[in-house]
Amino acid sequence: MFIDKIKEIWENDTANSAAAIDLWNEKADYFGSYDLDEVQNDRFVEIIRENDLIDKDATILDVGCGAGKYCTALADDCFKAIGTDLSPKMVESARKKALEYGKKNVEFRCDDWLKLDIKKEGLLHKFDLVMACMTPAICNYDSFEKFIDCSKNAGILCAGTRRNDSVTDELDNLLGVKKSKRNSEDIILYAFNILWEKGYYPNVEYIDQSWDSEESVDKAFKVYVNRYKSKYNIDEAQEAMVRKYLEDISKDGIVYEKISTVKAIMYWKKF
Repeated sequence: MFIDKIKEIWENDTANSAAAIDLWNEKADYFGSYDLDEVQNDRFVEIIRENDLIDKDATILDVGCGAGKYCTALADDCFKAIGTDLSPKMVESARKKALEYGKKNVEFRCDDWLKLDIKKEGLLHKFDLVMACMTPAICNYDSFEKFIDCSKNAGILCAGTRRNDSVTDELDNLLGVKKSKRNSEDIILYAFNILWEKGYYPNVEYIDQSWDSEESVDKAFKVYVNRYKSKYNIDEAQEAMVRKYLEDISKDGIVYEKISTVKAIMYWKKF
């Protein structure tokens, strides 16, 4: 009963995949600047280790892997890790970081997860652990079911539940696209019910997190405009509004944003 309703209401809110690719390409350098020692202490990684979701013989699939920090961090804990991402520059960055840290048992590929045929690609029930962290790749019922179906044992999913962005929230109001809540905020709600109806007993842990972002006006403009283009049909006048707002709030040519969210990390194993 719940699954039929979720299929109906859980919709992919990405309307322009080309703009989405441009958005994540712009952010590849930022995400690729991670320090591996810091990632080793990330709660997402700790949960995987504390709950024995993998062992030395395990294979891992990271959907929406970005710059590959989790595949690289877990490389020594498993037999092989494969990451997939929509952004070519993210994948390029992931490969460079894995090479930098000498991790030879990781592989990165560029895929549109929504279009990927997991049966044709030989990914069905192939992995001991499937993982996805803060990625728009898990965006509707089909994308999550495909995610589950790639696993033969365990899974872990991290998503934001309640989020405030000092700049984005103001731009939402300015452009008239403000919603009561973002589609992504319901991911854990939908995923939990799907897993429950499929016979799993998912565990959930919540983490308060906040961070600051700073980018040049030009860089910020590309990021914000592509973010809106990926979801809405904005016109040139609205793009000009974004540019003006960013210039008005910038300090010495830099746009500062404060982001706060409650992340939910959900994980499960087959019995």
